[in-house]
Amino acid sequence: MNTKHPGYNQELLNAFDALNDKMLFTFSDAHLDDLKDSKPEYIEADLLLMGNYVKDNYFLHDLIRDKATGPYLATPIQAFKGKDYDAYRKTFENPFDIDALLNDLDDFPEGKLAKQLLKGLLDIPIGAIASQHNFAAMDEKSIALFNKMIPGYNPQMSMNEFINSIWPYSKSLLEDKKEFTELRRFVSSYMNRDDYSFENWGMAFDERIKKSTLGKSYLELIDSILSDNQKKDLYQRFNYAYNMLETFNITQERSGKSIKKFNMNSLNTDALHAWYASFSDYLVTDDKGLQVKAFIVYQLLGLPVKVLSSKDFINYRTLLLGQEETLQTFIKSIQHDLKHSMQLYDRNDPFKNESVKTFKPGHPYFNYFNRFQIIHSEEISFIAFYCDRNSHASFMMYREIELLVAKLNRMLGIDIDGRGEYKMEENDKYNDDEYIRKWIFGNMHFRLLTASKSWGNTICLGFEILDEQ
Repeated sequence: MNTKHPGYNQELLNAFDALNDKMLFTFSDAHLDDLKDSKPEYIEADLLLMGNYVKDNYFLHDLIRDKATGPYLATPIQAFKGKDYDAYRKTFENPFDIDALLNDLDDFPEGKLAKQLLKGLLDIPIGAIASQHNFAAMDEKSIALFNKMIPGYNPQMSMNEFINSIWPYSKSLLEDKKEFTELRRFVSSYMNRDDYSFENWGMAFDERIKKSTLGKSYLELIDSILSDNQKKDLYQRFNYAYNMLETFNITQERSGKSIKKFNMNSLNTDALHAWYASFSDYLVTDDKGLQVKAFIVYQLLGLPVKVLSSKDFINYRTLLLGQEETLQTFIKSIQHDLKHSMQLYDRNDPFKNESVKTFKPGHPYFNYFNRFQIIHSEEISFIAFYCDRNSHASFMMYREIELLVAKLNRMLGIDIDGRGEYKMEENDKYNDDEYIRKWIFGNMHFRLLTASKSWGNTICLGFEILDEQ
């Protein structure tokens, strides 16, 4: 994208420019983390360039309050300024300094009591809350790694001493590519990756690893590492599943003929790129390792995301532009789909005397609507288009409403109420209105509104042809 970058591709830039007002491009904390150690002038230039395409479509995972991922309205520059990387670096040096972490609790009596209770819990011997480690069952290599991970371990050490003991090794895994590479080699010394690697077996690796000494499928292995609460948290499960692919050598990024060396911070940032992209239709990247691992985790968890290289995306440009409807192509497409689409469901409601047939069309209309329903009752018959996101991404974005209103205005002209383009201040009232926008073109009526499905919310386009009087 950047004309000064050695990997600059004019065709890729042309594809982004052609689709800039037809699709939503998003960014996330992972993009900001990629830039945090760059020179200030490069950071600002990259954020400005990114903002030309992603605008204010920012995805963030709230670890504190909501513990959920969602879209926020912030430009790349605004989002980056909202990050305190200096505080992060300072905390990273000694994240388990209890006095520093709980310093604010000294300002009120209840806080002092809570601090004393927490410090008391951290003084409990580790042996009182964890089973004794059986060193007799370990070989010399395993014992050496254990001592490296937890130097000075003994059952009488306090929880606080235990946590601070494991941090130096954990920190080195996060920062030192050599240390993480050694861990991967340690794992490979006990398991022959040729028996289960993705390169050799594709997605069948999952069953192959179950036949190994581990005796579990890959997701079963991941779940055995997680707590009960973590298993219910898709964010945690996804990131563990991504990161452990490389740790267990199921995938192996390479630089030439050698294993590519990287630290766990780098791996985790790539995992976050894949996670945030799981809320989109496409992940576009030329990072081969990210492509492979994202594809695997999407497949394992049933997340319908297409992984594309920049070359793939350039080739997709024609397809995506072809799915931007004109009135003529819209009519032609719906005529075809009414005859040839795959029917998914057929529901009859005897109380409403209504039948609803659900179909999967040949393409997503306006690059959004991937389902349509034929709804018939005694009073009315019409077609309802909607987007089926029966996954963790079962929500709509206000910017999607804005984009669809703009597309329909281009196809049909200004709506009958003269509201024109969608404004963000409408967000508070669209639920109260009968519709977001309505268009009439001859005897064809179009209504854009929101709808609730069993799996979440979607934008819906109602299409009706009325008999001419």
